[in-house]
Amino acid sequence: MVEAYSVLKSLPVSRQHVENCRYSNWYHLFPGYVPKSRIIKPLPREFIRYLEQDGIKLPNSEQVKSIYTEAVVGDEENEYSDWSENEQDESLSKIMDPIKDFPELHETISSIIGDLGAVAPKLNWSAPRDATWILPNNTMKCSEINELYLLLNASNYISFDLQHGFDECTDEGNEERDTEFELVLRQWFDINPALEFRVFVRDGRIIGVSQRDLNYYNFLEPLVDDFKDVIDEFVNDVFLTKFTEKACVLDVYIPRPFKKLYLIDINPFSRTTDSLLFSWNELLSETADLDCDYELRIVSENNMGRFASKEHSENQVPKDIVDASLNPESIKELTEKWQELLRRQETEDSDESDEID
Repeated sequence: MVEAYSVLKSLPVSRQHVENCRYSNWYHLFPGYVPKSRIIKPLPREFIRYLEQDGIKLPNSEQVKSIYTEAVVGDEENEYSDWSENEQDESLSKIMDPIKDFPELHETISSIIGDLGAVAPKLNWSAPRDATWILPNNTMKCSEINELYLLLNASNYISFDLQHGFDECTDEGNEERDTEFELVLRQWFDINPALEFRVFVRDGRIIGVSQRDLNYYNFLEPLVDDFKDVIDEFVNDVFLTKFTEKACVLDVYIPRPFKKLYLIDINPFSRTTDSLLFSWNELLSETADLDCDYELRIVSENNMGRFASKEHSENQVPKDIVDASLNPESIKELTEKWQELLRRQETEDSDESDEID
């Protein structure tokens, strides 16, 4: 007997659709619904190379004090006789420096932070949500420019924007076109993650809404109808009257008293966008029956175990590795400690083998 299975449904995506979801193409359409933002575009090629390089060098300005560029105090344990100053200079020279390689952009970013206060950065489509572990506050809040550089460099989402933003596009000759990148700096405001939702729109109608943060919150279920009322009003009366795309994925925030929402992002209607509590096959199977109401799906208490791990925990690394990545002497120290551990392990294994013999 042949078991029933679901065929993976096709979801073609055009480059123009992805471009239309770029932040600068829509944020001005919804005043009062989006955070105060500044957009810098086009970004210089040097800045893109800075984000793509393996190492990271933070600007160390005499005029601006930063905890991220404080000098490492030497002691007897981190003096390296086998690593010359020439080798250090050569290693550092290969890593781009914001002050030297893109000074105008560096000054522009600093000026915007000075004007807006703390900001949350993003590129054309993605925000570095997966890299918040690298900052002491564990959020995307950047109160100084070095926090912004750290956050962007540590994010896989940002790397995806730079290298794979159009991978799913079906246009012929798509790979031959250059991409113009932009840096978005949104004024920071605290968001309760329990009140973020992802709205799936297809053919000009909502086909599903998912809780954005995949943790269980017991107060959400009684409010589902209130959330749907706010989402329906915005999507039907505001969003679809101004945005050209009739298939897209919205990220929205509905703070108390649940009377108004804020539009955080517009994502392509593509499998590159996380479908969260739905599957893409489910969403593509939704009928066009206007009388059929959509589901606002939240995490139930019974499913708590599925989301027990912290979001993006797979991207986190030990703090000593992060610290080492910012200073070549620390990298050397970390390497020597690791080699010493390996030597000790080999010695212990050898001693155990001798005892067995």
